[in-house]
Amino acid sequence: MKFRELAEGFEELEKTSSGNKLREILSNFFKRVPKSEIRIVSYLVLGLIAPEYESTDFGIAERMMIRAVAKAYQKDESEVIKLLKKKGDLGIVALEIKKSSGIKSKSQLEILEVHRKLLEIAKTSGSGSQDKKISLLSNLLLECTPEEAKYIVRILLGKLRLGVASMTILDSLSIAFTGTKENKKFLEEAYNLCTDIGLVAELIATKGIEGVKKIKIQVGSPIQMMLAQRVKKLSEIKEKMPDGFYSDAKYDGERVQIHKKPNGEIIIYSRRLENITSQYPDIVENIKKAIKEKSFIVEGEAVPVDKDGNILSFQNIMQRKRKYDVEEYSKKIPVCVFLFEILYLNNKSLMKLSYPKRREILERVTVEGSFVKLSKILYNDDLDKVDDFFQEVLDQGCEGIIAKSKSNDSFYRAGARAWLWIKYKKDYISKLQ
Repeated sequence: MKFRELAEGFEELEKTSSGNKLREILSNFFKRVPKSEIRIVSYLVLGLIAPEYESTDFGIAERMMIRAVAKAYQKDESEVIKLLKKKGDLGIVALEIKKSSGIKSKSQLEILEVHRKLLEIAKTSGSGSQDKKISLLSNLLLECTPEEAKYIVRILLGKLRLGVASMTILDSLSIAFTGTKENKKFLEEAYNLCTDIGLVAELIATKGIEGVKKIKIQVGSPIQMMLAQRVKKLSEIKEKMPDGFYSDAKYDGERVQIHKKPNGEIIIYSRRLENITSQYPDIVENIKKAIKEKSFIVEGEAVPVDKDGNILSFQNIMQRKRKYDVEEYSKKIPVCVFLFEILYLNNKSLMKLSYPKRREILERVTVEGSFVKLSKILYNDDLDKVDDFFQEVLDQGCEGIIAKSKSNDSFYRAGARAWLWIKYKKDYISKLQ
């Protein structure tokens, strides 16, 4: 398929403000896309070239893009900057300069060819990489039509602006390949397990709903994290969870999902499913000592602590979000991971086990140390005891508690904000008062 056709689709989407119209445009477009290319097209519609969690960084800043546009169309950089100040959008700037340049393009670029070149730009690194990226990009822009250049520039700058999100794509895929939006729930369930819109698109296009239903957890691919509801009063928790509940301390840190592959590799994802492994070399080493199993997926809260293990304020962990001096800051601001969930163990998903069973397994496989601990938990749902526990964890630096249902169907619901988890925090109380 020609990239020109995708650019035309982008143009149509950009002019549309209606959600239903977006879905109609996308679903009709997906029907035309060759099945062998729909995976790549799904990424590109989101302004990506790979699954969201791979966080592909093109390494193209605005200044570099100005240089690339100027080089491609034989303009002085000052001209590009002047037009940018007027238009405020380098995509529009590239389009208008290409139109006025007199440089002709035959618009023969294939989608897969553009994708390959975008990947090459993203992977270019090391000495002299900036000049090489600019050269690759300017050559690509030279081959483009003005409209194609507009969207390539926006993709590379992370500013596609189509008003399309993952859920819009899932709706559109359901309509395109099953004839109704009603089947979107199956696509969403699969997506929440793999966080790969391209994989879901490829399977629904080639193998239908049954193919999508076969998507399973895979270590290394993050799972959309389960979220909690909230209540105004402790007594409401009892009403929402008639089968009883446990109370888990809610720590004030960074939620992490930790994967261990069979080859021993550890990968850490944030709540937004960004790969943050490089920020926490200490967690990588400590989790290997705490859980000796061959493969697993666990969740916990990474909390900054002092030399005595006391919890520090959340602001301290923000200093760990860095590309440089990582080892220095891992010693300066150590973190303790308080584990509260296990989703996968040794080639077996645990998501369809009840919460008490998952907690039992987590406790069995975890050897606590100074920097990996199990979250503090109360196994009694008497409200007086829950209130005492709530006050106790607040005194220890926690935010509050999360009540977790112990019903037989208290499964881990990926991506869902279900009444199986209910958070009760100090700031909720103060706001209500």
